[in-house]
Amino acid sequence: MEKSVLTSTFVRIRDRLRSIALGITGSTEEAEDALHDAFCNLWRTYPGLDSEEEAARLTYTAVRNTALDLRRRNLTHPSVDVDAISQNLTEEDAEEENERKELCNALLDMASRVLKDSQYRIFIMHDVDSIAYSEIAGQLGMTEVNVRQQLSRARKTIREEYRKIRR
Repeated sequence: MEKSVLTSTFVRIRDRLRSIALGITGSTEEAEDALHDAFCNLWRTYPGLDSEEEAARLTYTAVRNTALDLRRRNLTHPSVDVDAISQNLTEEDAEEENERKELCNALLDMASRVLKDSQYRIFIMHDVDSIAYSEIAGQLGMTEVNVRQQLSRARKTIREEYRKIRR
């Protein structure tokens, strides 16, 4: 079975790509995720590349951008060990946590009412499920720029609706 130029190039420079991703994310696991996500997106977008030079350029760029997206997501949406937290909650903490959950549920309910279906879906995928822009774009058949625009509009609509309620 003949390998594609993209696959052979990716395999050849994989160690350098992993080093780049590791330098950006700071985590071996995140670096591997970045490599995997970048390759899948490239394979889906450019299945028939003929030039090794073009494949290498696209691969370096995709891995860098994917690693940066993962790093940003981790900075804005840090992971928390829910089991460890629930064991250390005092009654007051538990009450605050319940209030936060109620507020989040109310926000999600409001978002589902005021946003267009596509905006709501993008909002949930990115802000709730922490899915990267590139992956959302691939899943929805959109460009990353369009995903970012739709998310920005969704957030603006939610902010405006929230301000109306608070008045």
